[in-house]
Amino acid sequence: MTTLQFADTHNLVAFLSKPAESEGFEQIVDFLNANPIRYALTINPTIYTSCIEQFWATVKVKTVNGEVQLQALVDGKKIIITEASVRCDLQLNDEEGTDCLPNATIFEELTRMGYEKLSQKLTFYKAFFSPQWKFLIHTILQCLSAKTTAWNEFSSTMASAIICLATNQKFNFSKYIFESMVKNLENVSGKFLMYPRFVQVFLEKQLEGMSNHKRIYVTPSHTKKIFRNMRRMRLSMRRWMTVWKRAATTTTSLDAKQDRGNINKTQSKTSQAQEITSLKRRVKRLEKKGGSRTHVLKRLYKVSLSKRVESSDEEGLGEENASKHRRIADIDVDAGINLVSTHFDADTDMFGVHDLVGNEVVVEREVVVKAASIILVSAATTTTTVITNDEITLAKALAELKSAKLSTTTVATTITAASTRPKAKRLVIHKEE
Repeated sequence: MTTLQFADTHNLVAFLSKPAESEGFEQIVDFLNANPIRYALTINPTIYTSCIEQFWATVKVKTVNGEVQLQALVDGKKIIITEASVRCDLQLNDEEGTDCLPNATIFEELTRMGYEKLSQKLTFYKAFFSPQWKFLIHTILQCLSAKTTAWNEFSSTMASAIICLATNQKFNFSKYIFESMVKNLENVSGKFLMYPRFVQVFLEKQLEGMSNHKRIYVTPSHTKKIFRNMRRMRLSMRRWMTVWKRAATTTTSLDAKQDRGNINKTQSKTSQAQEITSLKRRVKRLEKKGGSRTHVLKRLYKVSLSKRVESSDEEGLGEENASKHRRIADIDVDAGINLVSTHFDADTDMFGVHDLVGNEVVVEREVVVKAASIILVSAATTTTTVITNDEITLAKALAELKSAKLSTTTVATTITAASTRPKAKRLVIHKEE
């Protein structure tokens, strides 16, 4: 079995004298000296270590006739402690006292006491009070509460006790002390020799002849240094608040920068998304346009073309050139030829196929022929030759076509669909105005 230990700072004896160091704290000291809790704060019996150890080693919780009791064996004798016996032995007179105030009341009253409330949490901090109130809180925490550490903070129960003292109300310290002892038994890992001053008082009320025990536990006590500590804590609190505010400001600044960075990233992503969406729309429009063109080409491929392009000057061209010219004019024979109108009229078919005059014929090279002039365009070499009617005859024009290595026989061949022949050339024949 683990040996239980005393807590170094717990159930201390309060210092309620008024030396010169207590200047500024006199009212609080006078208040506590006049309060019923003074006895519990200042009682300082001789604590026999073995008696306290026997009590906490053997104590159990029992319920007798509806009353909860702590029962233990010390020096072979039965010890019984109840809430009522705690009240009587410590002279607390708080039977009708408050257990715990409502949360709203706690916040309201602590604010009236000057508490610099930072949140709605039910953990409160001594540092946010004036030195006088800190002295009161510190005394209650170290002398009457079940705490052993973390003296700067306190719970809503202790907050209720302090508020009741400040507003002249009764707080049920007897119930609080008794229930804390019960909880200590249930605390398997943190059980310790709780309330040694009070337990010694309880034992003396029920036992005699404890003076034969030799080991004595000296109870720590507050001294006049407590006043200096409360003043120093005020200064420390101010420095701490300054650091805290700077840290909060720095954190806020960093958060703001991070937020701006996140906003910029978001805006960048949004801009990229919009650009991508715009590009997708353009692609769809181009695909739609291409699909429409393909549809028209397919429609044209199915048209059976039977017209021939006849020229009144054909007879004077010679047998060979006339034959070539007729073969150029006979492009309507090939259903694979794409005819595209160069003059759009909303009232007529966009792609007329009944008249070559003013129409565009897709062939292997792009040649523009007019009655007044002939323009030869080579898409492969990006060169253009202009032949006017004033300089040469139609026969010379055909000879020039031949010298430019334009194979007119290609016109008579079947031209595949535009979708499989990306670099199609055009032959345009215009009617002289």
